[in-house]
Amino acid sequence: MEIEIDFPRNEFIKELENYIQEGKDLHKKFKLLPVNPDNLESLEREFIYWTEEVQEFLKIRLATIFENEFLTKFEGTNRIDFKPIVNAFAGEKVDVVKNKYVHTLNQTKKKLVVLNLLKRKTKFMKTVEYYSESTTEHDTLNRKKEMKEIFISHSSLDSKYVEKLIDIFEAIGVPSDKIFCSSFEGYGVRLGNDFLEDIRKRLNSNVLVVFILSENFYSSVVSLCEMGATWVKTNNHIPVLIPPFDYSDVKGVIPTTNGMKINEKAKYNSLKNVIEDFLDLKPINNSVWERKRDNSLKDLKVLLETVVYSTVNEKPKRTKQTEENLELNFYDNQDDIIKSKSQKEWPDDFEMQLDYIDRHKNAIVKLKKHNPIDIEQGKFIIIRTNGRKEWPDDFEMQLDYEQRQVESLRRLNER
Repeated sequence: MEIEIDFPRNEFIKELENYIQEGKDLHKKFKLLPVNPDNLESLEREFIYWTEEVQEFLKIRLATIFENEFLTKFEGTNRIDFKPIVNAFAGEKVDVVKNKYVHTLNQTKKKLVVLNLLKRKTKFMKTVEYYSESTTEHDTLNRKKEMKEIFISHSSLDSKYVEKLIDIFEAIGVPSDKIFCSSFEGYGVRLGNDFLEDIRKRLNSNVLVVFILSENFYSSVVSLCEMGATWVKTNNHIPVLIPPFDYSDVKGVIPTTNGMKINEKAKYNSLKNVIEDFLDLKPINNSVWERKRDNSLKDLKVLLETVVYSTVNEKPKRTKQTEENLELNFYDNQDDIIKSKSQKEWPDDFEMQLDYIDRHKNAIVKLKKHNPIDIEQGKFIIIRTNGRKEWPDDFEMQLDYEQRQVESLRRLNER
């Protein structure tokens, strides 16, 4: 079976062109910078991010039951450069930093060759039948209507609230197969499936995204990845806040103008109207709706009060117990180090220096506050120690590492 495009052709080409441009920008940026250990670290980090994202794109957007030749070729450029090793054995002096730097730039060029080849071949490739250009406008409209669904983006730690919200959606009349939620089987995620891949495949302009915002959401790398992906690929968003998280706490791209708090009774009728219009649902009887809504809100009230009481009683005790073990003084007096590194990385770009300093200072603030009470203390200390060893003076990477490890540990604990 030949490779087919598992996405509308024009949108696929647009995404592909964006990845090609990102690769070109990456190569151009670092080719102009001086070769030194700091720039090598930045180059390798950005190269890995770009490479992994493109590989996911090639996996998801190209359909084949046999070998995906473009993915294989793209990954095939990740070969070790043996020439410096041979030279070292021959007794020659080897500049390790320079060799790694040049090798990474060359890998970028080779990967761009693969992507440009794919772009040239797209006009000859078929799309899967679902996206076939031969379908009529009537078929397309019907399919778009069938595709419409609600995606609930949330932290797995907030699944109890999400369950109550699903009850409310079903009370409005939303069929379960129109709700996509990763925390509950039967709502779009099958056992054994990669739920992140499912999310990426299903995100499009026919999806209404409900963001369940909380401290847990912003501490979850998976949730933040979802936020970025949904913001780019979808047009309809409703932020729902879990108190005590407030509108002033909302960060990132999500606007709060059309938002609501999960216990805000007055907003639920508006939410009901939005969902009915979006999915073209027949409105249910008002008396039935109000009874079901109020019952769910009572459950939410009890849940909120229970969690707030638990947090008030547990968090201070945990903080006192771990403050010394977490060595928070590690982050003191880091301003000079951050400033010095910004000057090395961008010696003549003062805007980038300022941006770098702000980002790393902000990361330090988050690292000092990062102390998840649901994670065993000893394991969190191991995570933090490993992050500091791996990136001793890169606080953004330390924070990213901690958040990813904590999220993975949470998922392991759920199994």
